Amino acid sequence: MTHFLSRTALVLIAGSVLAACSTYQSEGVEQVRPNFPVRQGPDMQGTPPVIQPGDTTTAPSAQPTSPIESRPLDPLPSAQPRPGDSYPPPPPPPQEFETVTRTTATGQVVDADGPPQSYTVESGDTVYGIARKLSTTREQLAADNNLSAPNYVIRPGQVLRGPSSTTKAYVVASGDTLFAIARRFSVTGQAIADANAMQLTDVIRPGQRLLLPAGFRDTGPVTSTVRVPVTSYAAPAPAPMAAPPPPTPAPAPAQAPRPATPAPTPAPAPAPAQTAPPAIVPSARTPADAQISQLGRGRFIWPLRGDILSTFGPKGTGQRNDGVNIRARSGETVRASAAGDVVYAGDQVPGFGNLVLIKHADGWVTAYGHLARIDVKMQDKITQGQQIGQAGATGEVGEPQLHFEVRFAPTPQDRARPIDPMLVLPQ
Repeated sequence: MTHFLSRTALVLIAGSVLAACSTYQSEGVEQVRPNFPVRQGPDMQGTPPVIQPGDTTTAPSAQPTSPIESRPLDPLPSAQPRPGDSYPPPPPPPQEFETVTRTTATGQVVDADGPPQSYTVESGDTVYGIARKLSTTREQLAADNNLSAPNYVIRPGQVLRGPSSTTKAYVVASGDTLFAIARRFSVTGQAIADANAMQLTDVIRPGQRLLLPAGFRDTGPVTSTVRVPVTSYAAPAPAPMAAPPPPTPAPAPAQAPRPATPAPTPAPAPAPAQTAPPAIVPSARTPADAQISQLGRGRFIWPLRGDILSTFGPKGTGQRNDGVNIRARSGETVRASAAGDVVYAGDQVPGFGNLVLIKHADGWVTAYGHLARIDVKMQDKITQGQQIGQAGATGEVGEPQLHFEVRFAPTPQDRARPIDPMLVLPQ
């Protein structure tokens, strides 16, 4: 199932409370004195006159003591943007995409010796007749099963081992994974592992022959075409140019000596202006797949092994998987893919159930979703291979599995972006 891992944002809410103060005078309360200077005129000395009810005497109007000059207000200085600010901020560059075709499981299919044939003896069977059924000789069948000549005694129910069978094998190519090979031959990774007496976690190497299980169907190399963001490093911003040195003045012509005069005291040099820190501008592009593989080589291990339920990339209209989903047994141990610090451990990201995020060195981040149980807490320091939880089916999935993501940021100023985990996991 496709998931979209949303970045958890912490929002800081700041508020300020404004207190409005007003003064008023009520009956029986002392008159409040103003907190600004008041000019005392001839009519304002002592106690203000009391106006009696019905008194029609007009109060003297206030007269200015000097002519009033009228002039326009001075213009306010225009606001200057701070260094590094942009008004309005420039729009983000348009995202560019490219079509990438990937081909996996390109190795050859060859003939190989399969497991030995076997035959269960029935009543009336003879060594000679069984040898013919197994396409071998009586002497070879007797030697393979330690039967003594000349009687070659056998009994019903006895299982006789025949010669090795002929089967098909796949020659591992560079970059192959057990699960990519399984997709090519329409079988499960566990079926291939069982046919070769190996574990799903075992490493396969180029040139190794893997016996193909019964019932396989060769569909040819697996080719997928997807549209992915164009990825490359952003060019660094040019360094500021230094100001040219002042021109050297030409020497003055020789003149007659003058009486010495005290040299003026030089004015102190102004302190150099502090350079504003460079603005953080995230690069619009991330490294290409080849660069990602090179940068991540040897850093990560599989958190667990299992069939791939959903690969990385677009999954239909408007849907995308930012990692891979690995089938697992309920309660199976999930291990840290690399050493780092736990930056999130909880179940507050919709769709992912119990989720752990680990931050690694050099801009790498890994995510582990749908866990049945979390065995670490935030700010824990984790070593590679350490158990961080158990696989489960929490979140929006219908069977036990692990959603695993790898994210990478080329520089500390960039936001970590999802990359295909298959590019950095061991093959």
